[in-house]
Amino acid sequence: MNKSHTPTNGENVATRLFFRFFLCYFAAAPIGYLLAIRGITAIQANTAGKVEFLLIPLALLGGLLTVTKPYLLILTAVKAFFDTALLYRVTVWARTDLIGLLPWNICFLMVVLSLLLFAFAAARAELFTFWNTKRDAQLIFSRAFGRFLTEIILFLAIALSQYYLWPTILEKFGMTLLP
Repeated sequence: MNKSHTPTNGENVATRLFFRFFLCYFAAAPIGYLLAIRGITAIQANTAGKVEFLLIPLALLGGLLTVTKPYLLILTAVKAFFDTALLYRVTVWARTDLIGLLPWNICFLMVVLSLLLFAFAAARAELFTFWNTKRDAQLIFSRAFGRFLTEIILFLAIALSQYYLWPTILEKFGMTLLP
């Protein structure tokens, strides 16, 4: 039963952090599904782009906090709850023929893209915290923070483009007028 696993080191820490958030997301998704069935997490389709966008800066903010691990894990669970409720609602619309299969597929792919972007942003934020233990003005003026700031701008640009895609997709397929 002695399997040889390599310990976490500088080479594989980014991959392990990405999969940690990915697994946390899928562990919280069944709870989100149960909440969506009960109607506790009823959401509007119009808010999908806003929420998906806001979760990315909140994940990147985790790199500057002292309690990064629990903060990012809780934020991952919140994202799983929201995404599951959104997909449940769109699935109900597809079953009742309010929308077709193509809008459901597009919504599903947008949620998957958002999940990948979120997990990668959260992993980069925790990796920044892993490598930089300072939490003062010296951190803000360091080269590591400059690199992290560049990553923040890149993630925000991708999240902003996804934010502008949501209303276009919802309007094109008539999902804005649904209950």
